[in-house]
Amino acid sequence: MTAADTGAASPARSPEEHARNWDLHHEDFNDDGFLYDVYAVMRGRGAFAYTDNPFLSTMGTGAWVAVRYRDCYRIVQDWEHFSSNTTPDAAEALGGDLLITLDPPRQQKFRKVVNPYFSPARMKALRPQIRAETDRLIDEFIATGRGDLAQVAWRQPGIVFFKYVLGLPVEDVPLCLELTDTALNAATEEQRLSAWGGLYQHLHDTVTARMQGSPRDDMIDVLLAAEIDGERLPFNDVVANAMLLVQAGLETTASAMSWSFHYLATHPDDRDRLVREPELLPRAVEEFIRFGGSIHGIPRTVAKDVELAGHTFRRGDAVLVNYASANRDEEVFVDAHRCVIDRRDNRHLGFGAGVHRCLGSNLARLELHVGLEQVLTRLRGFEPDPSRPAVFKGNSITRGFRSLPVVFDRDQASVT
Repeated sequence: MTAADTGAASPARSPEEHARNWDLHHEDFNDDGFLYDVYAVMRGRGAFAYTDNPFLSTMGTGAWVAVRYRDCYRIVQDWEHFSSNTTPDAAEALGGDLLITLDPPRQQKFRKVVNPYFSPARMKALRPQIRAETDRLIDEFIATGRGDLAQVAWRQPGIVFFKYVLGLPVEDVPLCLELTDTALNAATEEQRLSAWGGLYQHLHDTVTARMQGSPRDDMIDVLLAAEIDGERLPFNDVVANAMLLVQAGLETTASAMSWSFHYLATHPDDRDRLVREPELLPRAVEEFIRFGGSIHGIPRTVAKDVELAGHTFRRGDAVLVNYASANRDEEVFVDAHRCVIDRRDNRHLGFGAGVHRCLGSNLARLELHVGLEQVLTRLRGFEPDPSRPAVFKGNSITRGFRSLPVVFDRDQASVT
């Protein structure tokens, strides 16, 4: 994908200039492919780059960036040296102790409480509901022969997550999505913190109201009933982890799905192959997660001095683990720069690794699989709408298409 595909201007700086001090918020990265050119330069220069512009305000003034697969994998496996724990000030800003900011043993105890709810069997049972929700979104435009697939990508995960997992009102999805997007991607820290506070307050009020009603079999009840070492979670921790689940359940999956739709719309050979050979779809899903991944930095703090790949990290150093760069590492993936929909050996880090491997990976895979399956099945031959350009948001923590207009043959479209 080039700048012309997304309406982005030509890069103002070269990949080499960006590699010297990587800043994900730079406007040049509204060109998806260009960012990966920068990552290639960063990997070629060494195992770790440095940035004065970490995109998380809790990381201080600078951070090391791990860009190669082997080192990213080792860091997320080594929680004793590379801690997920935040500072007390950061924890207060986040609203409480989050599952992703804890280290073992407390992290493992917390994870043991919530893991069963996201089991493969439980998520697989949601397939009919996910298909029905996806079809309802497609039905809104299928009769016209044109539509915006970004609306499917951004709405389906939210509807599924709120309705069938969290147990929150579906009508809250647009507000929570807007607040999450602003909290992660707004231009200023003031805007991000304001949105974060707004999301916290909204969920605080929602969870409080839930406590007055009858118990339900959903994730909010799991958090409210959770006990670690015989003690219930503090209420602020319940709300903070509900916020975490909202952010993880909305933004990352939606970005990956929108990217996948765009890839297939602009690569008709692969699109048509998946229609002819639907058995390849599980492998294609894994490849889309690897190749177009939306996770470009997971924060860690060095807990004690350690040497890795010839570099000495000092206690207190901030480190960003760049899964997106690691997933394009030529030392690990054959033809790493190509999206290969039938790739077999695909040990990508799209869902992380180690004790903090993505809790919702089973659900995310299923949502992406069903979304692609229904679009491929029902919108035969879909391609970009020549009258309306796609809109790609790339200079942010999560990267994906905010608008993806397509056209298709409505006479061949499958109406439910």
